[in-house]
Amino acid sequence: MDIKNIESLLAEKKYDEVRAIINEAVNTKFSETEKGAALAGLASAYMDISNTVNIQYLEALKEAVSGMKKINTAEARSNDNIKLVEIRSKL
Repeated sequence: MDIKNIESLLAEKKYDEVRAIINEAVNTKFSETEKGAALAGLASAYMDISNTVNIQYLEALKEAVSGMKKINTAEARSNDNIKLVEIRSKL
């Protein structure tokens, strides 16, 4: 099983082709050495994909937190301005 080929197909979003390769691998009789190599390759591909997803999730989360901080800052300024207007109107 060519893991580099699978990785490039995944990057190109050719999921049907990846699925066909995996189905062929599942239905093919492998020696114990081939099984071990295939499982190691699949584990490696899984970890790479998982890490990529986690990195993208972390980046999106950081952006969301940054956006929330901006909103909180704007809200605090707005509240301060409202309080200032109220105080001025009472004077």
